[in-house]
Amino acid sequence: MATNRIPALSAGRPGGPACEGTGQQGSSRRVLIVDDDVDLAESLQEILESRGYAAAIAHTIAGAESAAKALVPQVAILDVNLGRENGLTLITTLRDAYPDILCVMITARAEVEHAIEALRRGAFDYLLKPLHPLETLSRLEKCFEKIALQERAEKAEAASEAKSAFLAIISHELRTPLNAIIGFAGLMEDQRFGPLGAPRYREYVSDIRSSGEHLLEIINNMLDLSRAEAGKLHLQEDVVDLIEIVQVCVRQMQPRAAQSGLRLELSLPPPPVMLQGDAAKLRQILFNLLSNALKFTPHEGCITVRVESRFDGGLDLVVSDTGVGMSPGDIPKALQPFTQLDNRLARQYEGTGLGLPLTRSLVELHGGTLRLESAMSEGTTVTVSFPSGRTAAHPAGPPLPAARA
Repeated sequence: MATNRIPALSAGRPGGPACEGTGQQGSSRRVLIVDDDVDLAESLQEILESRGYAAAIAHTIAGAESAAKALVPQVAILDVNLGRENGLTLITTLRDAYPDILCVMITARAEVEHAIEALRRGAFDYLLKPLHPLETLSRLEKCFEKIALQERAEKAEAASEAKSAFLAIISHELRTPLNAIIGFAGLMEDQRFGPLGAPRYREYVSDIRSSGEHLLEIINNMLDLSRAEAGKLHLQEDVVDLIEIVQVCVRQMQPRAAQSGLRLELSLPPPPVMLQGDAAKLRQILFNLLSNALKFTPHEGCITVRVESRFDGGLDLVVSDTGVGMSPGDIPKALQPFTQLDNRLARQYEGTGLGLPLTRSLVELHGGTLRLESAMSEGTTVTVSFPSGRTAAHPAGPPLPAARA
C-alpha cells in the first residue's frame, strides 16, 4: 500500500495556533484518528500531540470503537475508505455513543459526494486528501471553538435556571410575610378593631401599607422578568376588548394622576376593538407604561393613551407624556433590566429599572414590538405594536376614527 505521510510541521509544542482561542490545553482536547493508512494516521497523531492534543489512532471500525471507549474523544477524524469497510458508518456509531462528538471526514478530491453524504449523516466538516497540516489544525481549531461555545452556552443556561429557581424561592419567601404586613396595615388603617389614637399613627400605618405594596410590586416584577428570560412565562389567551382594558387601567390610575396634578387623556376608537391575548398581562403592560409616565411627568403635565389601527390590520397602543424625557442615546439603557439612567433628572426618581424591560418581554410574548421615542425635557412616547394576526379578522383598511375622552 502506498504511504501518505503528512509533511512535518515546524512549529513544535503547545502554544501555537491550535492551542489558542478555546482555553483548553493538553488532554482536555481529545481527538480520535481513524484511517487504514498507518503512516498517515501516525504522522497526524505526532503532529497533534506536538500541539498539545491527546490523540488516539485506529485503522478499522472495531479498532475505532475500542479506542473511543478508552479516549472518549471530542473530535473524530475519519477516513471514508477503511479497506473494505465504509467509514461513513462510524459517524452514526460514534454520535450514538458520544452525542456531542464532532466528526470530520477525510475523502479524496474525486469522491466529494462522500463528503456530502458525511454531512448529511451529521459530520461537522470534511478534509480533502492530500492533507496539509496547517489546514488540518485550522479545521480542528474550529471544532474546538464550537465545543467551547457549546460549553459556555450550557453553563449560561444552567446559571439562568439556577437564578430563576433562586428568585422563585426568594420571591415566595418574601411575598408571604409581605402579604401579612400589607393585610394587617390595611386593617389598622381602617381602624377595624378600634381607634389608633394619635392621627400620626394612622399616617405611619398608611406609609407601611404603601411601602409594602411597592416592595411586593418589585418582587413580582423581578420574578416575572426572570421567568420571561428563562422562557417560562406563558400566555393565558383569550379574545379581549382592548378598549375596555385601557379604560379600566386609566380609571384605576386616575386618582394617582389627580394627586400629582396631571391630566390623563384618552384617544380611542369606538369599542369594541378585539385582540387575542392575555388580559392580565395586557393590563400589566399598560399599568407599567402609565406608572412610568406618571413618575417622570412633572406637575400640570399631560399623559395621553391612544389606540390606533394600522393599514396592515395590526393595532398600536401608544402612551405619550410631557415628562422629563431622555436622550436618544439613553433609550437602549432604559430597556435593560436594573438600569437607571445616569442623568440629573432621572436620578431624582426612584425605581429598579425593571418596568420597561418586563413590559417589552410581555409585548414580545404577544408577538408584538415596543418602540421608545424620547427627547430631553420634551417627553416620551412608547408605542406597543400588536401584529395583525392578533386582531379580529377584518380586512385591512384605513385606521379607525379616534374619539377623545
